[in-house]
Amino acid sequence: MITLKDLDLKKMSTEELGELLIDAKKVYYTTSKPIMDDHTYDTLEEILRQKNPHHRIFSKAGHPNFDTGFPKKKHSMPMGSQNKVNNFSDLIHYFELKKIPQNSEFIVQPKCDGLSLEIEYQNGQLLDAITRGDGKVGDIITQNVIKMKNFREKLNLNFTGSIRCEIVVTKTDFQKLNKIVSKKALLSQGGISEGEGGFYSNPRNAASGISQRLDSLYSNYCTLVAVDLITPHQNFSTETKELDYIKKLGIDPVESHLCQNFNQIETIYQEFLQNKRQNYDYDIDGLVIKINDQKIQQQLGSKNQRPKGQLAYKFPSETDQTKLISVNWQTGPMGTITPVAEIEPIQISGAVITFASLANYDLIKKYDINIGDIVQISRRGDVIPHIDKVITKVNSGYILAPQKCPSCNTTLITENKFLKCPNTYSCPAQILGVLRLFCSILDIKGISQKTIQKLHTSEKLNLPGDFYNLTVNDFKNLDGLGEKSGNNIIHQIQLKKNLTLKEIFNAASIPDFSSARIQQIIDAGFNTPSKILNLQVSDLEPLVGFQKTLATKIVQGISSRTEIIQSILDHVTIKTIKSTLKLQGLTFVITGQLSRPRKDIIDELQTLGAKISSSVTQNTNYLITNETNSNSSKFKTAQKLGIKIINENQLKSLLTQ
Repeated sequence: MITLKDLDLKKMSTEELGELLIDAKKVYYTTSKPIMDDHTYDTLEEILRQKNPHHRIFSKAGHPNFDTGFPKKKHSMPMGSQNKVNNFSDLIHYFELKKIPQNSEFIVQPKCDGLSLEIEYQNGQLLDAITRGDGKVGDIITQNVIKMKNFREKLNLNFTGSIRCEIVVTKTDFQKLNKIVSKKALLSQGGISEGEGGFYSNPRNAASGISQRLDSLYSNYCTLVAVDLITPHQNFSTETKELDYIKKLGIDPVESHLCQNFNQIETIYQEFLQNKRQNYDYDIDGLVIKINDQKIQQQLGSKNQRPKGQLAYKFPSETDQTKLISVNWQTGPMGTITPVAEIEPIQISGAVITFASLANYDLIKKYDINIGDIVQISRRGDVIPHIDKVITKVNSGYILAPQKCPSCNTTLITENKFLKCPNTYSCPAQILGVLRLFCSILDIKGISQKTIQKLHTSEKLNLPGDFYNLTVNDFKNLDGLGEKSGNNIIHQIQLKKNLTLKEIFNAASIPDFSSARIQQIIDAGFNTPSKILNLQVSDLEPLVGFQKTLATKIVQGISSRTEIIQSILDHVTIKTIKSTLKLQGLTFVITGQLSRPRKDIIDELQTLGAKISSSVTQNTNYLITNETNSNSSKFKTAQKLGIKIINENQLKSLLTQ
C-alpha cells in the first residue's frame, strides 16, 4: 500500500505522478485491493491538478471507455451537476439574471456529498442502476445497488422512468464499517489495504469505493437518497408535486423545504451551517436551490449539463491550523520549479491533510511563510488543500527559493517571475516530463511512466524521436514487461508516424505555443518545419492577437526545443491538411459569462482569421453571449442594430461548418 511517505515528490515529475494515479485508479475500480489509500490518492491528485490541470487523467475520469470492469449504459435522464455560488449576494444575482417572476417559489434541499446514480424502472420493476460516469454514459452497478439501504426493487405504482439518487454512507454506518475493516486488518496476512483491512478515510470515499466494487462487498453500508425523478408518462407542474409522487412510489426523498423568497432560503442555509450540518447523519457540502415551477426550469434550459433553474449554494470551506514542516520543490517538464508544502497532518472535512498547495514562490513571499510557522489550511470546494495565511509567525522571514534544480542541481534562473531550470536536455525531470507529454498529447497507449523511466535509465530514450527506434528486445529485460507488451507498445508508437505539422509541434511541448497558435501560424503561410523553426519576432507581430511579448516567448520557446522538434521530424512523415481562414473578415464581440476562459475562445476565433472587438458597432457580425435577455449595453446595441446574437453552442456549429 503506497502512502505519501513512500514517495519522493522532490524527484517525481508531474507526468510520473499522473501515471501513478492512473495506475491507482485502474486498480481501485477493477480489483478489491487498491495500491494506495484514499487520502494519498486525493492529495496526489490535487497536487497534480495544481501543477498540470490538463493531464489526461482529468479528462479520462468518468470516461465511458474507462475499464472499471462493469458494463456501460447511456443515461435516460440528465446527470449533470449544478452551477455553484458561495454567498447570499451571488445567489440573488444568479436568479435575478434569469429574469424569473418576482413571486417565484423555491425548493431547498441539503446537497448530499455522495455518488450520483440513476435507477431505471419499467412498470414499477427494476431495470438497471447506472453510475453518473461522464454524465452521458455510466457503469451498470445493479448488483451492488440492490444491497443498499432504501433500495426498492418494486415500486408502489406502475412507474416507468428513472429515479436519480445519491449513494451515501451515513456517519453511523461509517463508524461500523471501519470497525469491521479494522478487525479484518488484524486477521489479514498480506498487509492492510483500503477496504480490505484498512480504514476508509471519509464517508464519501467509502461510498465511491464500495459502490464500484466488483465483489459487492460492504454494499449494505451504503444508503440511497432520492433527489430527482424523470418519466415520459408524467408531467409535474412543480418540484413539490414531483416530491409527493416520489413518496407515493414508496421512496423516501431528500429533505425538502418550500421557500417563498431569498431571505427564507438564507435562514435555512444558516440553520444548516450553524447546527444541522454537523448533526446530519450523512455529509452535506451545501444546499441545492431549485425553482419550484418546473415550467420555468424547462424554459431556462441547461448549459454544459448544468440546469439553469437550479443552483448549489455551497458551505464555506472548512479550515484548520497546523504547522508547516517543509516545502518540496518540483521540476516540471518545461523546467518550472514549483513548491508544495508539507504540513503536520490535520483532519479537514473527513480527510487527513499532509500536503497543501503553494501555487508559486510569489505566494510564499506575499504571505511571509517560513518553516515552522502556524498556517491556516482550507479545502477549497471541500477538496483542494490550500494555505490561506500565516496565523502565527514562528520564524522570521520567508522560505528562501532554491538556487539549484532539485532534479539535476543546475543553477536556476528567474523567468517571468518563475524559477526555471535552464538544463532542458540533461535534467532528468524535464526529460521524463517531455517524454510523458509526447505520449499523452499523441495518445500513445500502453506505455506507463515507470516504463518510460526504465527505458530512459537504460539509455534507450532521451528525446521523443527515440520512441520510433524502440524494438521489442528493448522491453524484454524490463520488469513486468515481455514480448507481448513490447509488441503492443511498438504498434501504438508506429500508429503515430504520420502526423500533421500542428501535431508535430504540439507534441514537442513548446512553452507558450498553444495548438491554436500553431495552427494560426501555419495558416498564415509558415507551413513547413523550416519556416516555423526559423520564425522571427517580426514575422509574428503582424498576426492577429500577437504582441511583441508573446511573439518573443514563442520564438524563444521554439529555440529551446529545436533538438526535441528535430528528433520527431527525423522519424515521421508530415500529413497535409488543407486549412483556411474561414472567419477572415468577420468581427466578433463577446459579453457575459462563458463556460470556458474567454481567452481560449478569442484564441480560437483569431486563429481562424476573425477580428475581436470590445464594443458592438455596425461593423460587428456576431455577438457571442449565453444570455437570452440581458441589460448589458453590448446586448442592447446588438439588438438595436440587428447584429446576430449567438450562444456558445451556435458558435461551435459555426466553426464546424
